[in-house]
Amino acid sequence: MMITTNNFRSPIIQQILLFLLVGGICYVVAIALLMFFVEFIELEVNFANFIASFITIFVCYLLNAKFVFKSGRHSKQKEILAFFSFSIIGLVLNIVFMYLMTSYTPIWYVISKTIITAFIAVFNFIVRKKLVFLN
Repeated sequence: MMITTNNFRSPIIQQILLFLLVGGICYVVAIALLMFFVEFIELEVNFANFIASFITIFVCYLLNAKFVFKSGRHSKQKEILAFFSFSIIGLVLNIVFMYLMTSYTPIWYVISKTIITAFIAVFNFIVRKKLVFLN
């Protein structure tokens, strides 16, 4: 299959690209907060990861609801509840894998967070598209 500019007009491709852009912004927020908490506030890495990830969930909701997904599958209250419920699952996965990687591997915590974020992003896109938002 040849890739042309017409492929980028597909609604799903546009949505994935927007999700990646929003995800990239959220990633920068998460990493900046994580590094600030670890390097300047001197919090323990896993506690700093929890706080940074928790804050980032709110940023992600606002950006995803505004730019990536269309509301309407549920009432606004149910949408918010579903978004944050599934985000908590992603947060728990993030915390567990971050703990394992920082405790049992020599990988720098920022690289660990980057690897984990890539996997959690796939989970988040599928769940948000299929279960939270309209499209």
